[in-house]
Amino acid sequence: MVRLENRQWGLVAIVAVTPFFFAFLLAARSPGLVEPVLGTAIGGASWLLAALLGLLGGALFAGGLSTLAHSPGFATSPVRRVLGMTFASLVPVGLCIVPAICLLLAGPALALRLEHGAAVLPGREQRHTPRELAQRILRQQLPRVLPTLPRVNPR
Repeated sequence: MVRLENRQWGLVAIVAVTPFFFAFLLAARSPGLVEPVLGTAIGGASWLLAALLGLLGGALFAGGLSTLAHSPGFATSPVRRVLGMTFASLVPVGLCIVPAICLLLAGPALALRLEHGAAVLPGREQRHTPRELAQRILRQQLPRVLPTLPRVNPR
């Protein structure tokens, strides 16, 4: 395996755990997002692939750090160390972490559309007028607002 110092393994762990962290934040922020992931095979597969991409990103980052650690000027020059760490992190972030986060965000929506048979046709989506959108929002928000207004008794 790759020979790294303990602090470098900590950086590798941070890179590898990033998709798990974002999945936890997404689930905490909107619990309805977890239902399609747990309820459909496609949603679960997208989050599993995102987790695997995160682990692959961590492995790529460990390889980059190992290469940098064995270079002669890495330990002596702080500028070279910063630039080396920056470039070593760009590859795993660009190739693994960013696609993993995109899968985390797009997975539940794609899972719902594909599992329930609703085809994604961008040109044929139903268009609503601003008035219809405002009325729909008011119908959704009105039950929440009415109890807090003074002297209003909904019947």
